[in-house]
Amino acid sequence: MQGIHNDGPNRHRMPLFLTPELEQAWISEITEDDMTEIFHFELPEDGLFYQPVYSLRGGAVRPDGKHKFDYWDWEGLPPLGDDNPRELQASLF
Repeated sequence: MQGIHNDGPNRHRMPLFLTPELEQAWISEITEDDMTEIFHFELPEDGLFYQPVYSLRGGAVRPDGKHKFDYWDWEGLPPLGDDNPRELQASLF
C-alpha cells in the first residue's frame, strides 16, 4: 500500500487491513502490546486487488461514463512504487 499512497499530505499512509479475528480483537479491550501487534499485521499482497481509477472522491463524473471503480488509464502514471517519476516531455507539435 505504501507504493499506492505516494502523494499528497498523507504520503505513504498505510490503511489498516484486518482479518475477522483481528477485527474482533481490535474492538475488544486490548493491551497496548496487543494493539502494537495488530498495527504490525500485514495482509499478504496477493490478498489485495488494486488498479488506477479516475477519482473516488466527490461527485466527479468520468469522461468515458464508466463507474468510478473501473480501471482508468492515467497517461504518464509511473510504475507502482516509483516515487520519483520522470516528467512527461512536452511536444511542440
